[in-house]
Amino acid sequence: MSNSIADCYGAVEVIDYSIPSKIQFPGDFGTKDDLAPIDPDFHEVNSVWLRLEPNVKGSLEFEITTDDNADFSYYLYRASDNTFCTQLENEELSPIHSEESSFRKKGISVALHGPNEGVLKTEKHDIFYLMIHTNSTYEGLVAVSYKRSGEVEEVTGKVQDFKMNEKGNNFYVKIRDKDTGLPVEANFTMTGIKRNNYLFLGTDFVFDIPVARSVEIESNTQGYFMFGQLVEVDNSGKKDIEYTIFLEKLEVGKKLTLEDIKFRQDSEEFVSISMPALKRLLDFMAVNRTLRIQIEGHVNAPGYKNSAKIRNLSEKRANSVKEYLVENGIADDRIEVVGLGNTQMLYEKPKNEAEEFANRRVEIVIID
Repeated sequence: MSNSIADCYGAVEVIDYSIPSKIQFPGDFGTKDDLAPIDPDFHEVNSVWLRLEPNVKGSLEFEITTDDNADFSYYLYRASDNTFCTQLENEELSPIHSEESSFRKKGISVALHGPNEGVLKTEKHDIFYLMIHTNSTYEGLVAVSYKRSGEVEEVTGKVQDFKMNEKGNNFYVKIRDKDTGLPVEANFTMTGIKRNNYLFLGTDFVFDIPVARSVEIESNTQGYFMFGQLVEVDNSGKKDIEYTIFLEKLEVGKKLTLEDIKFRQDSEEFVSISMPALKRLLDFMAVNRTLRIQIEGHVNAPGYKNSAKIRNLSEKRANSVKEYLVENGIADDRIEVVGLGNTQMLYEKPKNEAEEFANRRVEIVIID
């Protein structure tokens, strides 16, 4: 499974249809050629995936445009449920519509229903997957603008049942807005269960009690901070378990500690366990394409003055994160860095190695 936006499993969930989805082409095709089962002669080069659940009985119009009039094509699929990506791997699923552009300045609009050019007829709870592809390694923007017409259904909690053993106990997962407590239609992956290769999309879920004593849950939903947590569970099967994921909405000034990005002592060099977290941050920046952040670097230096040497080390750590993002396609002007030295250590007198690692950290602040 891949969380890359270039793969079906990493499809960007469209949350707000009132604004265009602006996504940066990653410059590659992720970890697999998604359309190979359909057309062995088609070779994916550079793509992004979007997941659309417009929640409207009526119609959805959308137009695709790219920066610099980059040439592209698209493939639109109607999904029967959230197992679409698995089905795409194993079956010859054909798109309901596809089209190629020839450097059209105005991009492409969907045209499925006669004279109503650009209109896609929809029913409530319809699910669509949209793959946008270019044959170049172009890393500019692709924008998808939307217009919904008809009876729009607001997002409410809806339980999706993924249980296999009906007689066993239940593991409930709910996704909620941290501030309002309301359901959030989001995506997440979960390891330690029998459906490790699934990208789950929705608000409420029920599973069998996990086979592992701990499960790792990750979410990267547009408009929210990325989420990742290792959850300890009682897998004895003697009781139901309920776990709620609280996602924090992006707002200017809000800060997130990147707890899993760690550095070697007295160095800006990442330890190996940091790579998955760096990849999640990269996807987060790609999903929230207009976002600008400041990366704050910190060091573990209890009992020392905040000298130039200490501040420089903290700035180098922030720059290491920036360099990783820029090298992987994120625009340089979206990222600022600052080194705060030892002025904001989480543990003024660390008692163990874990607390020392926690002090050697980076944080991101939303600036625009």
